[in-house]
Amino acid sequence: MSKYTLKFPFTNAGGQHIETIEMRRLKRSDLKAAVQFSKDDVDQEDFLLARLSGLTMEDIGQLDIADSRALTDFFRRMAEGSTESESS
Repeated sequence: MSKYTLKFPFTNAGGQHIETIEMRRLKRSDLKAAVQFSKDDVDQEDFLLARLSGLTMEDIGQLDIADSRALTDFFRRMAEGSTESESS
């Protein structure tokens, strides 16, 4: 798993303060599930972020746009073979 430190931490609906997000590596089955979930690219991205991090879709919706973009870039780098363990 790789860890990302949020620039803008938040508290989710369950009252948990989220400061870091751990993401597992992306698998082909994740991509297939995302396409089955929605044809919309943004919905697929949210689905993948939730699936790889264990967060809920509601949590993903609470991410600051800067963190959302960084996380998207983060898992794209993983897809390219990056083995970085920390990003911020």
